[in-house]
Amino acid sequence: MITTAPLRVRVAATVICIRRSRRATAPLTKEEATGGERAWEGAGGDGPSRINLVFGRSDSASFEAGWETLLGQGECQNWVRSSPDKLEAMRYPGEWKFAGGAVEPGETPVEAAKRELEEEFQVKLPEDSAQCKFHLLSIKQTRPIRNVSNIMYNFVAAAEENAWLESLDAARINAALAARRERHRAEVKDGSFWHLSKALREQVSPEIREVLWLDMRSAILHTFTSMNDSCVPVNAFQEEEFARLGIRRRDPMFLTMATLLEVESFPSVQSLALYSGGICPENELKRIQWLTDGMSPEDVRRAWERNISPTDQGRKGMFRTAEERLALRRSREQEDTRATGASRL
Repeated sequence: MITTAPLRVRVAATVICIRRSRRATAPLTKEEATGGERAWEGAGGDGPSRINLVFGRSDSASFEAGWETLLGQGECQNWVRSSPDKLEAMRYPGEWKFAGGAVEPGETPVEAAKRELEEEFQVKLPEDSAQCKFHLLSIKQTRPIRNVSNIMYNFVAAAEENAWLESLDAARINAALAARRERHRAEVKDGSFWHLSKALREQVSPEIREVLWLDMRSAILHTFTSMNDSCVPVNAFQEEEFARLGIRRRDPMFLTMATLLEVESFPSVQSLALYSGGICPENELKRIQWLTDGMSPEDVRRAWERNISPTDQGRKGMFRTAEERLALRRSREQEDTRATGASRL
């Protein structure tokens, strides 16, 4: 059905948790990422753009910054919207994603990012804000999905600055997530779940299946293949759930891929902190926003046509090509070297 309603724009926040990788990874080749597909177009205008972002003019991409990121694999079935007779799928079902969600009334974006990290990834954050360092990485605006566009505030938390992240026990978190699934499964089996209010369903329904530290190569590959012409599952769980729910295609993870690549452009936490400290959120929002609340479907269509390629200047420089990202990382590495030398004087 084609919508005639005005666009809704809402504010959301994510947190990208990073640490230094424990192992080196091989370059990612274009052939592996595309699965040998010759069109390489993928999801509409994102097809050429994802090639520019990851590979540029090369046939392979190396991830030399050495980061790993904590991602959660989302559940596939939307239990809040489902009924015994009709199964509904989540948005981005079975994808590896950051903790994040809508900014609630009275919250700041960073407060929302912290709350979502605790709720979705079962992470207990220190009450002392000084022990919980979050850096604003970027502000992006998503394309409209179901007539909603999100303005995303993306924050980064680094393990070397946050003791709670350095000591994070993923196995303990996954055990807690598994126990939640078992409690939910019992309520579904005895029928009590279907009599709960929407608010209570939201409290007990599983949303994240497991959390894992993924190296940058693996994380980029999973997001890239979401836009391939053929459906390439990230693992057996997603494959089995797609078959059960009748899902034929993965949702495109373009923005997550672009955000991961942005993290890759920082060789150190120091360079990230320096960059973040120079961001004026108000000015950055004005720079990147291309859709506004209340726009008509025709206005949205025109805006989309003007901004079809995220790597073009028409998209206000929201994303960088592979060559631009590499040059930027090299520049930041030189800045780090100069700063280290100055501190020794």
